[in-house]
Amino acid sequence: MNVDHIALPLANRLTQDYQEGKESAVSFFAYKPYRSESYRERLEWLRGRTFSHREKLTEGLYTYNQDIGNHEEALQRINTLKKPDAYVVIGGQQAGVLTGPLYTIYKAVHLIQAAQKLSQELEVEVIPVFWIAGEDHDLDEIDHVFWLSEKERRLHKERMKLSKKGRFSASDVTLDAAAVEAFLQSFFDGHPETVHTAQIRSLLQATASTSRTPVEWFARLLAQLFGKHGLVLVESSSPYIRELEQPIFQKVIAKNEQISHLLTDAATRIADAGYPLQLEVGEHQANLFLYEGGERLLLERYGDRFVNRRCTYSREELLKLAEDAPQRFSANVVTRGLMQEHLFPTLAFVGGAGEVAYWAFYREIFAALDMQMPIVLPRISVTLLEGALERLLAGFDLDISQVLGQEEAWKEAQMKTREQRPLDERFTHVRESLLDLYRPLVEDVVRLDGGLRGIADKNLSILLGQVDFLEQRLTRSLQEREDTDQHRIWRLEANLLPEGGLQERKISFFSYANKYGLSLVDRLVHAPFTHDGRHQVFHL
Repeated sequence: MNVDHIALPLANRLTQDYQEGKESAVSFFAYKPYRSESYRERLEWLRGRTFSHREKLTEGLYTYNQDIGNHEEALQRINTLKKPDAYVVIGGQQAGVLTGPLYTIYKAVHLIQAAQKLSQELEVEVIPVFWIAGEDHDLDEIDHVFWLSEKERRLHKERMKLSKKGRFSASDVTLDAAAVEAFLQSFFDGHPETVHTAQIRSLLQATASTSRTPVEWFARLLAQLFGKHGLVLVESSSPYIRELEQPIFQKVIAKNEQISHLLTDAATRIADAGYPLQLEVGEHQANLFLYEGGERLLLERYGDRFVNRRCTYSREELLKLAEDAPQRFSANVVTRGLMQEHLFPTLAFVGGAGEVAYWAFYREIFAALDMQMPIVLPRISVTLLEGALERLLAGFDLDISQVLGQEEAWKEAQMKTREQRPLDERFTHVRESLLDLYRPLVEDVVRLDGGLRGIADKNLSILLGQVDFLEQRLTRSLQEREDTDQHRIWRLEANLLPEGGLQERKISFFSYANKYGLSLVDRLVHAPFTHDGRHQVFHL
């Protein structure tokens, strides 16, 4: 498999410096992610902890994964997790329609590869776990997909109709069969029919028809794509998960002011180090959500009172509620990692660049709850490069690293297409030369036979007309070539830098699966990707 590895600058400087091992960024984390000894140290720390709920956790995981049709290999991995010396690498994502952008797929691939690599290196069982953030209520972030249209020159966004009345978690939103059918019809209308289309259509329709919510649809798709590679799925709003999270809900409530102060201190230190703040820190945030009438409402703290848009609670009332009804509570971006650390014996957390920058705030919070921040491993970043695009790049004398990393390369390529009439001066010179040569000849002819002036002038006009004709044909040809080159530029941009960002942040995996088949997942899982922060270019 042909994979190139290139260094690309990240928009997030903190994550960039973290990947490069700079102390100014690494100091906010517990471990260096690309140091092999970090994993042995983390393993020894985990071996000193007891996960008394391991049996309940694996029972819940097994039932859930069995219900969504996950592969026998994934179920066996869950049974393996029952062993006291079995560990996980974990990462997750919101439940985007059709699995969302490509980076969801790459996160699953990274988890599987990292688990295999660590199992071999540490000689222990390591299970890949994908955390589905089904409790999130921002449906605008998950209800759409992007694909390329107009001969792959434009990015098209298609939304699937979801009920958005109130702040209901995605796991509580019912899929509408008619909306799904209309959405899938639009998707396939926007893609060419290939030898793989029938299989893709069958998979999407079958998984949707057996799913009650968009979260369940997402889970069933991931299970079908990655279950045979042992990927275990956990859905954050599952009742057994909320029950097991109860002790952490209570600790967060009890130590709420301390957590708030630690966040503020972290924000100050991050800013003092010269980094922009990825996380907005407020003095009143309680870092939990509470369900009221089915809606997921943000909790805030004022003095010793906890309030949301509907109710107010004393600390004691909230602690009692967490004890009696943990399903009423939900973690936010700050406390989600605490829940994962409590639930799973986690060697490493795999996250995108933005997530890594979030986690820079959390080290002291883990310690305050008698935990330790796991290794934070930046997710692999990948661009899929098709053969036709490689040929287009070659036509502009560009390589993929120039395109992804240097905006000037695009400007130079576009400037080449605007070189409209390069022979203007030559044509002018030829006209002037013809006149200089022909006019003295005409005068000599007329002196010998005055009746030939009309013929001579007409002949000169014909000669000049032929030059004009050639120039016009050249101009038309260059214009056509310019139009073609401009369309090629648009196609390259739409495929490789859609809307100015990386391909993985926009385009749907199923657009590529329609071209290359579902076996593309297996090709990605077995690809020789490096887990060292470099960008990967996968040649299709």
